[in-house]
Amino acid sequence: MATETHLHAPASGSLLDYRHRITVDQYHRMLDLGILGPDPRTELLGGVIVIKATKSPPHVLATELLEGLLHRIMPAGYFPSMGNPTCIAERDSEPEPDAQVIRGSPRDYAGRCRGSRDAALVIVVADASYDYDRYEKWVTYAGAGIPVYWILDLNRRHLEVHTGPEGQGEEARYRDARLLGPDEEVALVLDGREAARFLVREILP
Repeated sequence: MATETHLHAPASGSLLDYRHRITVDQYHRMLDLGILGPDPRTELLGGVIVIKATKSPPHVLATELLEGLLHRIMPAGYFPSMGNPTCIAERDSEPEPDAQVIRGSPRDYAGRCRGSRDAALVIVVADASYDYDRYEKWVTYAGAGIPVYWILDLNRRHLEVHTGPEGQGEEARYRDARLLGPDEEVALVLDGREAARFLVREILP
């Protein structure tokens, strides 16, 4: 059965406190000018440009399994977005999660960036990046008010479901967390409504 647990305390102190920070607008200007290269593998977190790690084969497979499943079970009024940025300007952040469930349709965003108010669910696939996903990104997504945050932990082979965002700044957190093993069902809940259920093993490599 699902394990209720408390995962509120940060895994460690902030990794970003001592570095020079920039805004989302400054980050976009750097991208537009090609300062970060022709195909940058970066994201902005807490005003700091972070180089994204190369994805391992299990990470790639988990992302592909997740993409296929989301397309199969997605209800009307939402769409899956894979590996694309979400703008959280109030936190000087533009992370690029492995998957998001976005409200509306892709054409709704032809003229603007997708922001935290548009995401009903954010999902990351974590292997070597677990501590970063579990602290820096956890705080970022909670502070932005994203209602549900999933961490698919490849090393421990379970899914963390974080809900109930509250607080501001470094005090932001998700109030509730559940750990689901490979043979347990997870509910895809979007804006308070259950859209589908599936076994966690369906998205594990």
